[in-house]
Amino acid sequence: MRKHDVIIVGGSLAGAACVRELTRRGVDAVAFERDHFPRPKVCGGFVSPGAVECLEQLSVLDQVVRAGATPVCSARIRVGSAEVEIAFDRAGLGISRNVLDDVVARDAAVEQGCFVTSMSRTETGFQVSGPGIQAAARIVIDAAGKLGRFSRRTAVDEFGIQFLQDEATPGVLDFWFFDDGYGGGVQVEGGRGNFCFLVNKDKLTRYLGRPGCLVTGPLAYDRVAGEYIAIGDAAGMVDPFCGEGMRHALDTGILAARIVSDGLRAGRGYDDIRKEYEVEWRRRWSGRRRVGAVVRRIVKHPRLLAQALRHDPKRFLNWMWR
Repeated sequence: MRKHDVIIVGGSLAGAACVRELTRRGVDAVAFERDHFPRPKVCGGFVSPGAVECLEQLSVLDQVVRAGATPVCSARIRVGSAEVEIAFDRAGLGISRNVLDDVVARDAAVEQGCFVTSMSRTETGFQVSGPGIQAAARIVIDAAGKLGRFSRRTAVDEFGIQFLQDEATPGVLDFWFFDDGYGGGVQVEGGRGNFCFLVNKDKLTRYLGRPGCLVTGPLAYDRVAGEYIAIGDAAGMVDPFCGEGMRHALDTGILAARIVSDGLRAGRGYDDIRKEYEVEWRRRWSGRRRVGAVVRRIVKHPRLLAQALRHDPKRFLNWMWR
């Protein structure tokens, strides 16, 4: 039986960020990741300015840039015949999750190809099991994503689809709202265009025939209260049109690491540490999530959305990204 201070289930963006920060703080931590990197993953490919700061905090920004990330300095948003261009106060980046996850997990305590099938509470913490895995820890963190089995979430009938093509506008995040859903494209490493859209379940078959199309879902924005510290999409998705999904993953991973390491050092119990994390997570993200939920309802009414674009969308986006 292996023993650690902290076990993280999932070693993608949130889990890798968390284990990096825990290790930096001197905590014996490991992340078990079921996949092997690099691997394709449905994602918009846009790293918001706030997410860029998280990568810098983790000391991996230079590696991400060297891996081919492209600067993104503006957005072009279209709703029907309405179009607006927005210059960013700070630049973001364009990079595929295929590359980004590999970079962030590289040289971190992420054990790949390790599929966790069960977690159970014990008198001294938790036990984690899976094929070839028998491990115990004082703290467990769920970073298994929106389709994970440990933190319950409320699913909706929406799916994400992604494909790559040869062309994209350099330096611009293109975004469209249309009858079936919304999504956009951004240039990533190698000059390719990373295009990702969210569509309703009943419209999904219209898009599956595209070569190289990847699908994920159903999506889940809201988490049901549970017993695990949940980070990234396991804590509930941030609306994709906000461009903050990768920042949420990185930020919650770093936040959990800070609170857990401080709690362990102070000799606090798991439940107290989890409650502190959830209070701080709500303080940092509940406002953005409420705004996202409102806009999610508005996007179902194109006329209202077109009118909203006339009221300083630059201020809205840059507020979301601060």
